[in-house]
Amino acid sequence: MKDAPEKKSGRNGIMIDDAYQKIKEMIYYNQLAPGQKLIYSALAKKLNKSVTPVIQALNRLENARLVTYVPNKGFFVGEITETEAVQLYQAREALEIYILPSIMENLTPAVVDEIKDTFKRYEGSNRRMLFLHDAQFHLKMVEYARNDVIHQLLKDIFERIFLKYRPEFLDNVVAKAAIKEHREILNAMKNGDLAAATALVKGHTEFGLARIVESIRSRSSESAQYFKL
Repeated sequence: MKDAPEKKSGRNGIMIDDAYQKIKEMIYYNQLAPGQKLIYSALAKKLNKSVTPVIQALNRLENARLVTYVPNKGFFVGEITETEAVQLYQAREALEIYILPSIMENLTPAVVDEIKDTFKRYEGSNRRMLFLHDAQFHLKMVEYARNDVIHQLLKDIFERIFLKYRPEFLDNVVAKAAIKEHREILNAMKNGDLAAATALVKGHTEFGLARIVESIRSRSSESAQYFKL
């Protein structure tokens, strides 16, 4: 059974917040992999805390849908399912296309050049960083719409995709192709071509979803073959 709901007051609340952020960072840096069981005592020792704030932090992570609790088995790092991926990408596409006109209103040529320069450093990165690059690029663009609610919604969506997707499924070729698509989206927006920008964003998200669904199905197929042996 899970522990009682967390108490956020005073020192206990600070310890829970700290444990929450540090466990999240461990998932972020792939020190904890999607699907991995989370051992309370091991996490408590690593974080130099008692078990109670660690369990309460895991409850928070479960509420954020970044970890999963299985009765009588414990907590596991969340692993994205096909249904969840489809729903997240549908929401992402709808929000990004809706906000495009607002972004373009504030996207001057100077801003476009600044964005291009900012993300050049990612082009030689490893697969996971290239995947992160995709999320940060889109979130950076949405900043210029000056809509904090949509920005936060998209941030939550990208976080769930990034933290729950296995890095071994990432493809360098595909990730680098995404960078090329980013340039095309930026150029369309810079030229004030909303129709082209909309089509490019739609194609970009649909391709990303197709790749994730393909990898999830491939893993499911491999697992099924394993249990037949």
